[in-house]
Amino acid sequence: MTDVNDYVTGKVVKDTKLGFLLLKFVNLPFIGYSIRRKMINGTKKYAPQTIDIGKASNLIQNSAKCAVGERVCRVIHRNSEHSLSIFLDELADGMVQSGKAKYAIKNEAINTLRNYSKKHAMILSTVDKKPLEICCSSKETCIYWNMERNGLRCVNCS
Repeated sequence: MTDVNDYVTGKVVKDTKLGFLLLKFVNLPFIGYSIRRKMINGTKKYAPQTIDIGKASNLIQNSAKCAVGERVCRVIHRNSEHSLSIFLDELADGMVQSGKAKYAIKNEAINTLRNYSKKHAMILSTVDKKPLEICCSSKETCIYWNMERNGLRCVNCS
């Protein structure tokens, strides 16, 4: 299970970097099978699923607090198109305290998603077994979408 501390300490970024490295080997004979299984198992804890603006808005409205910050894959791919993530509740606190996000008014967070949702698929990720991260993913630089392109089904498209 992934937790808030994994985000705050940068472990999520390190794991995602490793994932991008491992993707280069998923189609190799023998070792590829093991890598594929490891990567799929690694993403299960996030339970990534696509969501629409309605569901995202409800999650934000029902949260105690929210924050806006750079998406994990953008930290790795600095030259990629800019888009953001919304962090909720205790993940929002952790990301703000670590300087990786800023608190946002709920309507501000929803408007942030609206600005990106026409161009980017939104992915909801689970942290501490709760839906706490809404990412405006980039199909080119998102680890989940790169895994999908390599035949690793990991995103539940609702």
